[in-house]
Amino acid sequence: MLNSAPDRRHDRRSLTIDEFARLYQVTRSGPPAVGLSGPDRAMPYMLAAWTGRRRGEIGSLTLRSFDLKAKSPTVTVAAAYSKHRREDVCYLHGELVDAFREWLELRKPEPDDILFPISEATCGVDRRTSKMLQRDLGAARKIWIAEADTDKERKRRESSDFLRYVDSRGRYADFHALRHTFVTNLARANVDPKTAQTLARHSNIQLTMDIYTHIDKKQQVDAIDSLPSLIQ
Repeated sequence: MLNSAPDRRHDRRSLTIDEFARLYQVTRSGPPAVGLSGPDRAMPYMLAAWTGRRRGEIGSLTLRSFDLKAKSPTVTVAAAYSKHRREDVCYLHGELVDAFREWLELRKPEPDDILFPISEATCGVDRRTSKMLQRDLGAARKIWIAEADTDKERKRRESSDFLRYVDSRGRYADFHALRHTFVTNLARANVDPKTAQTLARHSNIQLTMDIYTHIDKKQQVDAIDSLPSLIQ
């Protein structure tokens, strides 16, 4: 019997919308690192956060993997690189499509080029995406702290978990945490659990809800505030 339990070598967290936006913008406009330009690091981050694709799956993509001319654009991971060993088709959000088109204009890849050389299985180079993300989160956090306009605000930011690679609860914001971010954002958008399970390509809904969906304080407060009045 196969063990369907997730890899729990360490707990992960999802990034907030503000955290991801800062990570993406700072990385995209930043200097090269680990042999990749800023845009070539930022684009895989966006793909992971908008589609939930894993590192190896994103590392297998070529231009032929994308159908941007369809009414509902898609990206397809070949069965050989899918975790479940089956061809996986994922629909793409319009904002992701726009960002990817812009990246293509900059990069101008050939149809069969590996677009994101981060996996040894497809390009012979095994880039440590966890270290890459740790570096870029650190750069974004440093800029965010420097933007504080008072000493009190700077100290508050320095003590916060915002953009930390490892937060105060010991949870990691590594590359796979971007998959957690995708599933959590589905919950934030009030996507029903069964659809979220399907989009995450999980074998059971418990994995989707208990491991990959992270509910923060604001969501709890908003849920309580949304309850109907009991006093007529």
